[in-house]
Amino acid sequence: MRMTKDEKIARSIALRDAALIVVKRAGTWDAGSSQIKLLTARVGTLLIGYRTPFQRLPEAPEQMKYFAAQHGKPSPESWPYGLDVWAPKKVMCIEWDDQGNVLLVSLRRGEWEAELIEPAGVELRPLTIDDIKG
Repeated sequence: MRMTKDEKIARSIALRDAALIVVKRAGTWDAGSSQIKLLTARVGTLLIGYRTPFQRLPEAPEQMKYFAAQHGKPSPESWPYGLDVWAPKKVMCIEWDDQGNVLLVSLRRGEWEAELIEPAGVELRPLTIDDIKG
């Protein structure tokens, strides 16, 4: 059964919270090949990268800003917090702010979810309508 948009966002937030537990316990600060420092952790086949507002992000390229303006869209901007999970390809990208707003960029469901949840020591229960309504 396919998830609704609200269910997908709720699931992503739960996965994000589990990933934050893991990366805060076992992560190290790493600049890797980029200039942006991320708190990263490896768990089994997963790589988690967590970005905080204290890491200065590069501005969107001028071409992207121009394209957005041509199509009446806002200029692309990154949110203060970001978390990516690779397994080994990117399976989740989520951003959020301090007010609780969430931007789910991408989520590919799969076995990687169990691999993330186990070391976090959390249990993701099935969603209820109350979870979705907030």
